[in-house]
Amino acid sequence: MNKTTFILWLLTISFWGVSPIIEKLGLKNVDPLPALFIRTFTALIFIFIVLLFTSSFNFSNLSLKDISIISLSGIVGGFLGMFTYFILLKSQNASQIVPLTSTYPLVATFLAVLILKEDLSLAKFLGTLFVVIGIYLLFKSSN
Repeated sequence: MNKTTFILWLLTISFWGVSPIIEKLGLKNVDPLPALFIRTFTALIFIFIVLLFTSSFNFSNLSLKDISIISLSGIVGGFLGMFTYFILLKSQNASQIVPLTSTYPLVATFLAVLILKEDLSLAKFLGTLFVVIGIYLLFKSSN
């Protein structure tokens, strides 16, 4: 792993690691849907500001298909996934919900093999199996 990848990885897991704690605190007195709106609106403002100051603000090369696919991702992951996640996070322990919902790569791996025709190597299979075992152990220990 090169230095840039390593630093970005550390930043990503730090941001994503802190975020559920902040969200759990924020959901204490706020319903999931308004909380999701505030979170998404705030992120949109920051994204807009960054786009204004970068060369990435060129949408002329996007096709209607590109926009539709990315919009569908926003609906499925950005709205539906985050909304159900906030409902879970508000009502359950963050220490269980965060690892449980972090198993979405299981679904992504299955769909990548099925729809995108990606290879399922032994390493991917074993990694997926370990995730399933981890879920089992996480919830077995809470009973």
